Order: sequence, then structure tokens, then C-alpha cells
Amino acid sequence: MTVSAHLLPERTRAAHPPPGRLRLAVCAATIAACVPYLTIKIAWLSGSTAGWNDPSAAGDSALYAGNAITMAMDAVAVLVAMTFTFRWGRRVPAWLVLTPIWVAVGLLAPIVLAVPLGSLLQVLFSSEPLTADDNAIQGWVYAVVYSGFTLQGLGLLTAFVLYARDRWPRVFTVRTSDVPKGATNPLQVLLARGAVVPAAAFAAMHLYWAFGGTAGLRADELENRNLGQQLADGVWGLLALAGATALVLIVQRVERPGRFVAPLAVAWVGASATFAWSLYGLLVMLARPGFLASDVTAAAALTALAGLLAGLVMGLTGAFLLAEDQSARPTASNTP
Repeated sequence: MTVSAHLLPERTRAAHPPPGRLRLAVCAATIAACVPYLTIKIAWLSGSTAGWNDPSAAGDSALYAGNAITMAMDAVAVLVAMTFTFRWGRRVPAWLVLTPIWVAVGLLAPIVLAVPLGSLLQVLFSSEPLTADDNAIQGWVYAVVYSGFTLQGLGLLTAFVLYARDRWPRVFTVRTSDVPKGATNPLQVLLARGAVVPAAAFAAMHLYWAFGGTAGLRADELENRNLGQQLADGVWGLLALAGATALVLIVQRVERPGRFVAPLAVAWVGASATFAWSLYGLLVMLARPGFLASDVTAAAALTALAGLLAGLVMGLTGAFLLAEDQSARPTASNTP
């Protein structure tokens, strides 16, 4: 008994070795990418007006609350990156890991996909500047913030994939058709199919804006519309459609694509992006913080509501699917 008691910690350490150089490097790069944004937010919350063309706008109470919330979210990103890297992260409950990374992927994936390419297209094919001259915030702030977001998105995604492959290896090897159907599968099918309707409405409106439509846009958006913003609308629309389609394919256990991880990744990103950005849009419309929402159109509000409902239903359906799959396995209690 004495020998076994001493050997058990060694076995545990052998089963979960310390992070390698790659995971440590990804973690360090991700945290470094968060530093500029955190620095700006701390400065603004401390009363600084650095980076503002209109210092009076910086005092808006709704913006102050928003800065505090977004600073906290970026601080959580640092903690999440560390969770994905160090051995203690394996002991964190699955829901406490998956919820923040789901939201983070939803917020950052459209930026990673749209901002670099949109900025390049704007520079190459448009004579208009990337940011309007009358913008309340100076252009360098956008450059620093969105560059940081792009690097954060790439870093968190890489760290999460490495972490997930270690904690849930079966997800990366099982075929979609081999995932067992549990008791809630009929409900999953109903919810997934139902989410297609609001997801399609959300996507249709954003694709309409992406291809030059103007109905439903605010007056200030029309004045400052550029290629980058149109590309972002296109990305949101395509992600919503792709996510809803992939989720339906998963819950119906189609044969192709064969690997479960492929449609799961598409459904994950599509659902999270649709939910997170719709929630952000609705919060901005409700809070109406100065220059961010000088007026609100019914079309924009209904589009955001459709996206929120679609993303939430898709996310819950995916959560039912993953929880049921894990609980059906004998080792689920060891690797939640």
C-alpha cells in the first residue's frame, strides 16, 4: 500500500506531461497579443484620452462600462490560454473550458477571416482611408486593437486544438456516422432544423449588405461604408449558413464528411460567431453608447435578434450532442 501510494502521483505526472515548447510558445504569443488591448483599456478606465479624436466622447458612461467589460474579457483570454497550456488545465471542468473559448472563437474568428483581407482589399482597390476622418477614435487604435485580436484568435485557436487533442482525442478520430445517437437525438434534430430559419434570415441580410445593399443600415454606416465592412458582413453571413448546415449534417449522422471533427469545427465556429456578434450588436443597440449607435434601424435589430436566436439554439444543440456523447462512454468521468 505504501509503494502504491507513492507511485500514483508519478503515474499521473507521466499521463499528463508538462507542456512542450510549442504549447508554451503559443501561450506566450497569445498573452503578448493581449497586452496592447489591455493597456489601452486600463489607460481609458484610468481617465486617459489617448487615441481619441473627441475626448468628450470618452466620458460616456455606457462606454466606460463597455471598456470595463471588454477589458475583463481580454483578461479571461489570458487565463484561457494558460488553461490550455499547463497541466492543471486538464482538471478544469469541461463546461468551464468550453464556454469561454466558444464565445472567444465567435468574437475573434470573423476578425481573423475578414480584417486582414478586408484591409488589404481596401488599400489596393479603394482610395478611401481604412477609418473615417471624423471618427471619434484615432486610426492607430484600430490598427493596434485589430492586429492584436487577429493574433489572439490564431493563438487561442491553436492552443485549444492542441489542448482538445490531448483531452478529447476521440473527437479527432471518430467518424460522424459512428457517433452514437442518444435519447436526445430527436430533440437535437428538431432544434438544428429549427435554427436554420433564423440563421438563414440573419445570413440573407448580411449577404445583402455585403453585396452593396443599403436598406437597414444607419446613416453614419452609409457614410463610412468600405470594402472591409462589406467583407465582414459576408463572413458573418457565410459562417451562419455553414454552421447551421454542418450542425444538421451532424445530428442526422450523415456519412460525409467522414471525420466528426470537420463538421463539428464548422458548426462550432458558425454558431459561436452568429451568437457572439449578434449579442454584441443587440447590447450596443440597447446601451446606445455615443458614436457606436447614434440611431437604430428595425432591420438591424431584427437581424441581430435572428442571429442571437440561431446561434444560441445551435450552441445548445451542440452542447447536448457533446455531453451525451461523453456520458455514453465508460471513460467520460476521467476525461470530461
